[in-house]
Amino acid sequence: MTRWFQPEGRTMHEILKMSQLFSELEDRSLDEIASASTLKNCDAGEVLFFEGDLVHSFFIVGSGRVKVFKMSPDGKEQILILADTGDSFAEAAMFAGGFYPASAQALEPSEVLVINRERFLGILQRHPNLALNMIARLSELLKKLTQLVEGLSLTNVTTRLARHLLNMIPDGAGDEVTLTLPEKKSVLAAEIGTIPETLSRSLARLSREKVISVNGSTIHVLDRERMQRLVEG
Repeated sequence: MTRWFQPEGRTMHEILKMSQLFSELEDRSLDEIASASTLKNCDAGEVLFFEGDLVHSFFIVGSGRVKVFKMSPDGKEQILILADTGDSFAEAAMFAGGFYPASAQALEPSEVLVINRERFLGILQRHPNLALNMIARLSELLKKLTQLVEGLSLTNVTTRLARHLLNMIPDGAGDEVTLTLPEKKSVLAAEIGTIPETLSRSLARLSREKVISVNGSTIHVLDRERMQRLVEG
């Protein structure tokens, strides 16, 4: 059940400041956006909107994690975006209007800032610098979705898994790295465009080839160079 509230801890301003869209705005502009917003608390598994629902808002994650996903007619899930604290989502749908092209669901208890579409579009007309921020954000989103489409169409599951693991490695880390998967394997499978059984086979293959070792949700990268070669084809 969704619980609408005014939080005693993190304020709307604090959540807006965490987002790259609004981090550089002055307090007066943040006040305007906050006046067009509502905070809600979502339970794990709660759906914020379904594909085909009328677009009414876009969102910023204040805490927790939200997935934006599409479901195929045969029940296969493809995650398009994993939104963490400070991340926004549904901006493109907000501009396009009409209906949401995908669904959004909280993966864990989450605090989400809901920004009303009609009121925000009015604010946008008065703040050209904010419009530039939105263009930059949409360009970044387009790039990520293009990479997702290329990966799904041109590479196999093991290669997509290797790329995902490489992207998790912090800058400056050495050759051998320990990673902790931040989500259930079913979520990871949906993110790289496969099913849990196929993901398990790819993990087993990389383990057999001594590229990684797996212990529950902990992944030890044993041969980073070989993993990079796999990604590069």
